[in-house]
Amino acid sequence: MPRKQKIKDLLQKGTPKALQNETAKHHPSDVADVLQTLDGERLEHVVKILNHHVLGEVLSHLAPEAADSVLRYLDDEKIARVLSVMDADDAVDVLKATHEHRRNLYFHFMDEDVRTTLSSLIDYREETAGSIMTNEYIGLRQGMDVKEAMKALVANAKSTEGIQRLFVLDDNEFLVGVIELKTLIQARSPKSIDELMHTEVITVKEEDDVEDAARTMQNYGLYLLPVVNEQNQLKGVITMDDAADILDEETDEDYARFASISHEESVRASIWRSSLHRLPWLVLMLALGLLISGIIAQFEATLEAIVVLVFFQPLIMDMAGNTGTQSLAVTVRGISKDYYDNKAASLKHLFKELKVGFYSGIGIGVLSFFTSFLFLSVTGAGDYAPATIAAIVGLSLMLSLSLSSFIGAFIPLALYKLKADPAVASGPFITTIVDIIGLVIYFMLATILILSL
Repeated sequence: MPRKQKIKDLLQKGTPKALQNETAKHHPSDVADVLQTLDGERLEHVVKILNHHVLGEVLSHLAPEAADSVLRYLDDEKIARVLSVMDADDAVDVLKATHEHRRNLYFHFMDEDVRTTLSSLIDYREETAGSIMTNEYIGLRQGMDVKEAMKALVANAKSTEGIQRLFVLDDNEFLVGVIELKTLIQARSPKSIDELMHTEVITVKEEDDVEDAARTMQNYGLYLLPVVNEQNQLKGVITMDDAADILDEETDEDYARFASISHEESVRASIWRSSLHRLPWLVLMLALGLLISGIIAQFEATLEAIVVLVFFQPLIMDMAGNTGTQSLAVTVRGISKDYYDNKAASLKHLFKELKVGFYSGIGIGVLSFFTSFLFLSVTGAGDYAPATIAAIVGLSLMLSLSLSSFIGAFIPLALYKLKADPAVASGPFITTIVDIIGLVIYFMLATILILSL
């Protein structure tokens, strides 16, 4: 029987004794997934029976709002116990999703140390490194012997979220170095940890952007990233799983913007909520669509004189839009990796995309010339030579692809330099812009090369 099906049967049909004894044998993430599928009455039954340690681990794998909803089936005292055994950063996330009045009720039933810790972490602004850090780390005192350090590690390992890196502090809590767990294990007494530690420590400040902190961990391959204040006192650490969650959330937001929808919209959102989230972008696309109609109207005389141009209008728009979107995707990806953090790198990328668009344009232009010529030779080109119309189509595609590739890179880079989110330059937005450019080029070439000569 599949793993989650076993959990589902247990939670839906299990006796109180089975729930108490068997749930802890399954991974909390799997239990959390199944827990969300239970109806209200059964969910309440299960939540009230589960041990607060097990429930705390399970709720750590739920979204904060979902965890808060589950906790409402319990009395304030048990909620306080559940939050107390959760990792501090996870408990804080849940508390932030809770109304302040209820939050204070939970604090009333917590031990003073837990209450102080959680209260201090809640005060950090959202989207800062301090808002996702935890104070559960191994701190060693400067000057410790290896044997003393190992004793401290063993004594605190159970209550600590990560032990891959150990942080060396002086008597005033200033961060003076870091030791990798492997280094400490391999060392032998008598030896001071001062001889083993690295004094050049990669850190972030409490108020640094949370995404920058996550990127730092990703770039340097860190399992634990120390968070310090302006005086370099250690305030907490960010764990790899939290950094992964942040990067995953940012990816979701960027993808949502790229598709011109709100990142708040989910697959479970109601029909009306989804419609309201998409409406602003659709209104913008409507306005740009009307602009395209206006441009076509300006070339009405050209279209009346050369009706055959209409056949190739969708081709010009589609190819320009596709090229712009490809360039946009590459550029946004590079920005997320900090590839264009200086002027030289940005200009190099713009020049590269312009050349890519130009060479692609030449290839597509030549190919479209021959295919258009064959098409028009069979269907006819009215009063005009098939080669002339085919040449306009080929030249328009060459110019459109060159400019579309450049614009698809330029707009997100410009937004990035202006400290705006480059993902705002969404796929549909860029596509519509380059559609407009492609049409203008196409009709202007036709007007100049045929009607004006």
